Amino acid sequence: MSIKEFDKRFGLRSSIEEEKTRFINRIENKIFDQLIKLDFDDYHKLFNSVCFQLGLNASEMIDQNSFMHTSIPNFDTLTKKDFIQTLRVLVAIHKAYEDEQAMQSTIDSLVKNAINSSALNIGIRWADGTFYPTGDELLDKELIDTAITLLDKFPDEKTDLKIALDNYQAKSLSGVVENCYLCIEGLGRKILNNKRTLDNNQTELLKLLQFSNYWDKIFLNYLKYAHEYRRHAGENRHKIKPEEVEAFLYLTCLIVRSTIKAFEQKA
Repeated sequence: MSIKEFDKRFGLRSSIEEEKTRFINRIENKIFDQLIKLDFDDYHKLFNSVCFQLGLNASEMIDQNSFMHTSIPNFDTLTKKDFIQTLRVLVAIHKAYEDEQAMQSTIDSLVKNAINSSALNIGIRWADGTFYPTGDELLDKELIDTAITLLDKFPDEKTDLKIALDNYQAKSLSGVVENCYLCIEGLGRKILNNKRTLDNNQTELLKLLQFSNYWDKIFLNYLKYAHEYRRHAGENRHKIKPEEVEAFLYLTCLIVRSTIKAFEQKA
């Protein structure tokens, strides 16, 4: 039985802040404390890379005494047990290993395990080397995570969707709808092998999907919504509700998933 299950069985409850602190401790134990045991040169390179990404001066934190002994601190020196800073350091570590897929996979597994060990929803999930705010757990996994994975073969469109997710995570309503639209437009161009706008590709895309007329209407209204929002972005950005932006984001991921799977079945 896990501690999470034990606490639930005995009605033991903790606060979100307590669970965030426990998450930090798990990361320090399972990742930071293990990384510092790396070969000195490897760890030195990693520490410098993380500091560079965070805009920190690594040389100010690396201790070199008179005996020419160099001491590089643990990553908790950078986080100072701050939750958000811990997330930033983890993203930077993952990025530093972009040429070492096995190491990235290990980090992915450890971070997800630390999140899943939390007794409460601490408001984050990990996907493709970064953190996103949690919405509905099932929708996040089946739509957002799946869409990101499916877009591995479409890197430009994957970037568009991740920018939309980053804006949503930052609670910025602008930049979500626009980049979602760019993602679908670019995906349509790649699949249909042309450079036309999404408006001009919509008929062929719907033909490819071969869904019912009801779905066609949803897709066409999706395009109309995006066009109207982009045309009146300055006027609408203070009127649109966060829940509406979230719904558009989920619908975009559904369209990505449906479109790519239909394309793969045709291939």
